Amino acid sequence: MAGTCDFPADRFYDSGRHMWFRDEGQGRFRVGITAQGARTVGDLVAFMPKRVGGRAEAGRSIATVESGKWVGAVRLPFAGEVVEANEAPIDRPDLINRDPFGAGWMAVVLADDPDATRTLLASGTAACDEFQPRDNAP
Repeated sequence: MAGTCDFPADRFYDSGRHMWFRDEGQGRFRVGITAQGARTVGDLVAFMPKRVGGRAEAGRSIATVESGKWVGAVRLPFAGEVVEANEAPIDRPDLINRDPFGAGWMAVVLADDPDATRTLLASGTAACDEFQPRDNAP
């Protein structure tokens, strides 16, 4: 494949929401925004995750992020319960911009239906193929 890819192959993606999901086993998915999503929203100045034990239905928020130009919800494409929240970006939201696939993760969610969740999302390879820069792209 020509060029580089911002989508590590060990994850699943919801490219419309600029989110990644790493299968942690036992129905748990570690969640974050992609590098492209972090660039799109700009330098983050605030991160507020949903509390541990909080539920999110499909399309509902698991966190709120704020940049100098945008405030918005990080919406989950499947239903589940937040079982872990990353507290590091609360004090240092720039972690999400600097390391979106590592230290800038947002939450771990226990999916109501893990098998359906996996089929709902694109694999890293599929995400790379879908968003590979075209010859005429900047």
